[in-house]
Amino acid sequence: MEPVRLFIVTDHPERACLSVLGCMLADCPPFARILTEAAAIAAIPEGARCIGQWFAWSDRRPDEAQMAWEDRKARGGIEGVSEAFFQRIDEWNAKRREAEARILAEAVADLSDAPLIPFSDLANAQAAARATESDKVAVFSKQSRWR
Repeated sequence: MEPVRLFIVTDHPERACLSVLGCMLADCPPFARILTEAAAIAAIPEGARCIGQWFAWSDRRPDEAQMAWEDRKARGGIEGVSEAFFQRIDEWNAKRREAEARILAEAVADLSDAPLIPFSDLANAQAAARATESDKVAVFSKQSRWR
């Protein structure tokens, strides 16, 4: 397991991951840990690199996680995030996107010799697949009236 190099403290994990790391929560790298619970925030180790990313911060009615974050910052011993670290995150994102583009290109290349179907045919086929027979609707003869 890769060591945690960044703790993101937040009230909205999905938005924080996208905002700080530039990726969806499902793609969150193993070097980052997103914390939302007060106990986990209070247990951030000494010397850890942290960033707080709050979307509903309340000075008047702070929740437990906010109070734990304020307390943890006040105790000291945690680092912020430098511009150089954000540059490394950008490099990580570029490598990830490059790998995803390569995988997608390979998948599309495998399908390039498949026959193309017009969208209208596909839509009609899907509608026909979902259709149910009815006694109330007369079936037209397949024979043309026009000769």
